[in-house]
Amino acid sequence: MGRRRGEIWYVDLTDSKGHEQRGRRPAIVLAVSHAGITTVVPLTSQSNALSFPHTHEIQMCSENGLTSDSVALVFQIVSLAGERFINSPIGACSDEDMDAICTILKDMLSIP
Repeated sequence: MGRRRGEIWYVDLTDSKGHEQRGRRPAIVLAVSHAGITTVVPLTSQSNALSFPHTHEIQMCSENGLTSDSVALVFQIVSLAGERFINSPIGACSDEDMDAICTILKDMLSIP
């Protein structure tokens, strides 16, 4: 199934290491490559994650399909194979949240 920028999917990160996010969790699609790899920003429901730099709070709403307010862990950006995506998208990120995430990503990567 195709994925599109801004969609929110559950992904399987069960084999993560160290402080990487793990388990089944929602993630926001940033980019889809022609090679079948999709770059995402994982989300957490732990509000204390906002104490880390390069994070963004996302309020749950019917459009994004989240069941709780979440934190986008932009510093944990990761590229995943299609097999890690579970079922179908649960919703879509707002344009405002996507703009904020892109601004944070540019800052994190020192992109002018």
